[in-house]
Amino acid sequence: MSTVYFITGGNRGIGYNLVEQLAARPNTKVITTARDVEKATQLKDLQKKHSNVEVLKLDVSSEESIDTLDGQLQKVAPEGIDIFISNAGIADAYYAVKDAPRSVWLKHHQTNVLGPIFVYQVVRPYLLKKSTRQIVFVSSIAGSVGGFIPFSTSAYGQSKAALNMTVKQISFEDAADGFTVIAIHPGMVSTDMGQYGITKFPEGNFDHILAMVITPEVSATKQLEVIDGLTKESNGVFYSYDGTIAPY
Repeated sequence: MSTVYFITGGNRGIGYNLVEQLAARPNTKVITTARDVEKATQLKDLQKKHSNVEVLKLDVSSEESIDTLDGQLQKVAPEGIDIFISNAGIADAYYAVKDAPRSVWLKHHQTNVLGPIFVYQVVRPYLLKKSTRQIVFVSSIAGSVGGFIPFSTSAYGQSKAALNMTVKQISFEDAADGFTVIAIHPGMVSTDMGQYGITKFPEGNFDHILAMVITPEVSATKQLEVIDGLTKESNGVFYSYDGTIAPY
């Protein structure tokens, strides 16, 4: 029987690399999403190489789009889902709190917090059909209160902190049903969003962080090593991509 993964935001960056690497594994089925499937050319090309890849249309910032997800999953995952990786998100809030526009706050909370919650609500019954029952929320060290980095990310950092709180809540609530729920920091990654964020760092102050920049391929590989090693004792943990534990 195949291990079934469901990954949001698989059309580029880290998400695409997660899909690509998982698709190459035997006895694996990968269901992923893109906001515009027709424009997701990389995914469409990957589908031609791997028959175990399914691409669904989903915009996690749209409740209307999320409302269509169950109908799509009924067709491609009637047997259930083993592992849900909530990867889709945005990072474009490099303002001080006093300067961040209202639209930035609303967009980041809708996409990075509410979207993953509403998708989880849809996907949970499919996870219950399998015994694996693992959920991975891709977060960020920018959302860490205990490991606060003195750099303004306003709505982005706050949205990831709220996502982390959600992870703790779900890990508590779903423990009795055998779920393992974690947050993971993907690293400082040279995706389009990551490169844009790097340009916002003040010169000289963050050289030690910039020295740790990794590629999307490396981030995906390392995250999958963490995911492959999850146990019931991992429930509620905030991991970094390298397997170390990050502070909430």
